[in-house]
Amino acid sequence: MAGITFATTPFPTGGCSREEIERRLDELAKGDLDVGRQRMFTHMHRGSDEVFDLCKSTFNRYFHDNAFCAPYQPGQRQMQDEVLSMTVDLLNGSPEGRANLTTGGSESILCAVHAAREWAKATRPDIEPPYEVIVPWTVHPAFDKAAHYLGLECTRVPVAADYRADPAAMEAAITPRTLMLVGSAPCWGLGLVDPIPELAAIAQARGLWMHTDACVGGYLLPFMERLGVAMPAWDFRVPGVCSISADLHKHGYVPKPCSTVSFRSEELQHHHWVPVDDWQSGLYLTQGVAGSRPFGSTAAAWAIMTHLGIEGYIEATRASLAIQKRLTEGIESIADFKVLRNQCLLTPFRSEALDMNKVFAGVIEKGYFPFGTFNPAYLHPAAEPFPEEVVDTFLADLADIADGVRSGRITEEAFATYGS
Repeated sequence: MAGITFATTPFPTGGCSREEIERRLDELAKGDLDVGRQRMFTHMHRGSDEVFDLCKSTFNRYFHDNAFCAPYQPGQRQMQDEVLSMTVDLLNGSPEGRANLTTGGSESILCAVHAAREWAKATRPDIEPPYEVIVPWTVHPAFDKAAHYLGLECTRVPVAADYRADPAAMEAAITPRTLMLVGSAPCWGLGLVDPIPELAAIAQARGLWMHTDACVGGYLLPFMERLGVAMPAWDFRVPGVCSISADLHKHGYVPKPCSTVSFRSEELQHHHWVPVDDWQSGLYLTQGVAGSRPFGSTAAAWAIMTHLGIEGYIEATRASLAIQKRLTEGIESIADFKVLRNQCLLTPFRSEALDMNKVFAGVIEKGYFPFGTFNPAYLHPAAEPFPEEVVDTFLADLADIADGVRSGRITEEAFATYGS
């Protein structure tokens, strides 16, 4: 299992000059993967050069500021409040809707699961602990992690033949211990939007908390919809949806770490808070799990959302969809590869004839760190508004990999893991 490795490096006795540090940083960077190639797979979500430059300058302006203190800084508080308000508006929340900033999708998900647990304690005494969360098999592992941390059980339910959540199967899995249903918009591995209205209707009928995990799609699907891309409803327009996780550091083009968890109402958000005042320093209350967190990413979120607006995000999405079309056509021009159509910018593809483990190995050998799924086996590059030569290089590499696997030139197998 992959994990954190520890070197036997003693704490340095004396320091190094800045020049020496810069030299060593340059040397260390040579061992990392090429940024240009990795834009295809690691979901850097840089956006255009203009957006990227604005991100850097805004983040650097606030790089040492602590977002924990934003409520006490009028200017920072205004930026934070506006980001949260814009988020609720984008997700079609009502004036009663509320949102919180977190450091990433995993924290947003943990906060939503925690709120659901506290809500069940307060309003559903008939639900029997240990509480249970019902999720489709394709949901992000952050739900398993949140359940583990919070003393819940996470039950994964097989999906339908189209890899989307199966509402009937999820309803059949409900027990007297169930407090929450989850659907993805879209799921991280395959880019498919689950039937959120059907899941939410079940949750509403059974008196359960319904969460939409839109970490990938929260700041993308609204603009795809405005461009006429058909997809099922998934946000607060769907009755019964209680909370939504959405990552600004993905298609919001905001530097990491920056995510949001939104609630249908202040009443539901109330179950998220963990106020502490029984200590020597008064009320302690945080947006999420983290206490101190960088304000630079919040400031960058405000800058990019304000700079682009709805129209700017639509144009960025239009450009990304054009890249995805070029990528899809190029992949499918290579014999044996087929792209799985979905409702986002992930472009999962596989071959029924070639050994996908060897394709993975070939992609790694070419200098990429590929993300994808193993069951079923798909590689999933992601379209972004990056230069066309990035696509051209990848397609040429992929054609050579396919030829190498087909001819027997590539014989090694490889698996990439998601996480450290």
